[in-house]
Amino acid sequence: MNKKDIIVTIKDTHTQDGDSESSELITTGVFVGTDEGFSISYNEQNAELESCVTTLRVEGNEKVVMTRTGRYTAEMIMEKNKRHNCHYTTPFGGFMLGVYAKNIESSVADNGSEGKLNLKYTIDFNSSNATENELDILFEEVKRNVTVS
Repeated sequence: MNKKDIIVTIKDTHTQDGDSESSELITTGVFVGTDEGFSISYNEQNAELESCVTTLRVEGNEKVVMTRTGRYTAEMIMEKNKRHNCHYTTPFGGFMLGVYAKNIESSVADNGSEGKLNLKYTIDFNSSNATENELDILFEEVKRNVTVS
């Protein structure tokens, strides 16, 4: 297992009824390389999601499992060309949503020092299409300055 502290840059785009909204987040996190793929975990910075930790477990270019813990909890399975029903819990109650992954692309340097993940997926509520989503995630190992005297 390969574990590293990382800087994570996340660009998130949502499109609903022809209107797009984008946001970008830069935060610190942890990369863990495994035999099956890799995971990245980070603390959410949005005030609404304060105290939430999001983990993306990536299995190549076929499957990503996003879990969120804290005030909001979820486990969303994004598997290429498949729809999954997922439960999402908020402080105001829980609900089911459908997640369909249109595309998953991931790559990581051999030493785990950097990588990227691109997800294109839809989320629907009660079987009606709600949003088209795209996540572009870049990460790189935190460089530590070492002073030798």
